[in-house]
Amino acid sequence: MARVMVFLMTLMFVFPPDGSSQAIAVGSPGDRIRIKRWDGTILIGTLSTRSAETIQLFVGSDGPMVEVPISTIEALENSLGRRRRFGKYFGLTVASTSIVGAAFWGITWNGCSGPGVGVCLGTTRTGLTLAGFVAGAIMGLPLATIIGASVREEWWSPLALPAPAESGLTIRPVIGSGVGFAASIRFGGL
Repeated sequence: MARVMVFLMTLMFVFPPDGSSQAIAVGSPGDRIRIKRWDGTILIGTLSTRSAETIQLFVGSDGPMVEVPISTIEALENSLGRRRRFGKYFGLTVASTSIVGAAFWGITWNGCSGPGVGVCLGTTRTGLTLAGFVAGAIMGLPLATIIGASVREEWWSPLALPAPAESGLTIRPVIGSGVGFAASIRFGGL
């Protein structure tokens, strides 16, 4: 018994703990899925059918049915729905309006010899640019609140790919590791 435990513990440390065997199986028909292929293309659509060799999905609402071979799929993901990312879009909008304000006031600086922007907040271009940065941020707050509250992003959950239809050993790139090995053994039916 002790030898079996030592062998199993050794296997746990030798093989990468990616947890793919515990991932959710391929979605059911009607689910919204995203397929990332090895050639870099991304397909988003509604799952129609699946088999051991291919996945069929409808691309777009009235789009055609596309049949994707399992061997060309790098990653498969299931949609969790659309969610707000208030902080992200609020911050991006405030940063954008700050930069626009700083650029506008920095470009329109005229040495404070004339009316310029209306108020001479600094005697240097740097002072007026900083004032424009602050003014842009303040003026961008209402817009940032609206954009942050209204923009939604689709969230995705990884799915396990169906087992390949035939046994084999392939060498392919593994994200973050360079080159890796993938092996598959087929027993019986699907």
